[in-house]
Amino acid sequence: MSSMKTLHVARAAFSLGVLTLGATLGACGDNKVGPNVAASVAASSGDNQTILAGNHASAPLVAVVRNSSGSALPNVEVRWSVGSGGGSIQTVVDTTNANGEASTIYYSPAPSGTTKVNATAGGASHQFTMTIVADTVVGMLLAYGGDNAAALVGNPLTLTAKAIDRFGNVIKGVDVAWSASSGQLKATTGTTDSTGKTSNVITVGPDTGKISIVATSKFNAVTFTVNSIATP
Repeated sequence: MSSMKTLHVARAAFSLGVLTLGATLGACGDNKVGPNVAASVAASSGDNQTILAGNHASAPLVAVVRNSSGSALPNVEVRWSVGSGGGSIQTVVDTTNANGEASTIYYSPAPSGTTKVNATAGGASHQFTMTIVADTVVGMLLAYGGDNAAALVGNPLTLTAKAIDRFGNVIKGVDVAWSASSGQLKATTGTTDSTGKTSNVITVGPDTGKISIVATSKFNAVTFTVNSIATP
C-alpha cells in the first residue's frame, strides 16, 4: 500500500510539473520579442510630403520605434536609406531619443515623381513616401509649337507655349499673357495645364509679312514669329 501511495504522489508531482512547464512556455510565447527589442517602426511625422525638385530639403522625417508591448524604445539605432526614386538623406544612422524617435532630412532629386525612404530598426521598418513636383521657383517659358509657321491672310494659326523648371519638369498653373504686333488673337491670357502647356490662336492679316506674338509669364517672355501670306 505504501508503494502504491508513493507512486500516486509521484505521478501527481509529474503532472503538476508538466502543467507548470507548459504555462511557462506559453507565457514565453506571448512575448516573443523582448522588451528592449524593436518590434515596430512607424512614422511619427514627415510622411507623405510634397517637395520641390532639385535638392530641396524636406521637413524632418521622424520615425518612432516600439517594442512588442507598444512602449517607445530609447537608445535604438535606426538606419535610413533611399528605397526608390532617387534623392539623398542627411543622416544615415540615428539613435532614438527618450520618446523612441529618430529622424533624418531628405533632399529631393531633379526629376519629379514619387520617392520612398526607409527607416529600419532591427527586423522592423517603415517606408516614408515623398512626392516630388516641379520647382516653381526657377523656371522658364518656351515656344513649344507654332513658331515660324505661316498662313494665308484671314486664316488661323495655333501657338503653344510650355513652362518647365530648370530640370525640364513641366509646371502646371503658370499664367501667361499674350500680345501680337498685328492680326487677331483668340485670347489675351491663358494658364498652363498638367502638361505644362497653354495654347492660343491667331488669325493673321490683314497685312502681309512677319507678325510677332509675345507670351509672357512670371519667369520670362518668349516671342513667336509667324508669316502672313497674301491670298493668291
